[in-house]
Amino acid sequence: LRFCIEGAAGLAYLESVKCIHRDIAARNVLLSETHQVKVSDFGMSDERTMMQDEKLDKVPIKWLAPETMQQRIYSLKTDVWSYGIMRYDSIQVWEIYAEGYEPYPSLSNIQTRAKIIVQNYRMEMPKGTPAAVSQLIAQCWAKNPAERPAFTTIHQTLQDIAAKESTTT
Repeated sequence: LRFCIEGAAGLAYLESVKCIHRDIAARNVLLSETHQVKVSDFGMSDERTMMQDEKLDKVPIKWLAPETMQQRIYSLKTDVWSYGIMRYDSIQVWEIYAEGYEPYPSLSNIQTRAKIIVQNYRMEMPKGTPAAVSQLIAQCWAKNPAERPAFTTIHQTLQDIAAKESTTT
C-alpha cells in the first residue's frame, strides 16, 4: 500500500502544477535505491488540464479512460482512470494485488474498448484487495470524469486506509 500512496503523492504534485502525464502505468513507475516510488516517462505529458490528441496509434488502449478512447480527450481525470488501472496493473495497487498481470487479461485491445465503452465493464479487483481500496478504485473508474476523485483525495484516502490497517494489525 505504501507504493500506492507514494505514487498518488507524485501524481498529486503533477495535478497541482496542471500536468497531464497521459501514460500512467506501472511500467512508468520506478523504485529508487531506498525503495521510494518515482513517476517517470514524461514523453507524452503536457502542461494543461485538458487536451485533445489527433490519434491514439501509439498509446496502450488498456490504460485509457473511456473519453480518451471515444473522443481522444486527455485530462487530469484521465490520469486518475489510468492510476486505477495501474493499481490494477504491480508497482501500484491493481498490479500489486494482481501480481503484475496485464489488465483485462484475455481481451484484445478492440474487445477491451468495446467492453468499457459499450458495456460499461470494469475489471474485478484481485482476491485479497482491501474493500476500501476496491471502493477507491471504483471511484477512479467512474464513467463521468467529474465523478473521479482528485489525486490529493486519492492520496489522503490511501493514507487513511494505511493508518486504519496499521491500528488493526
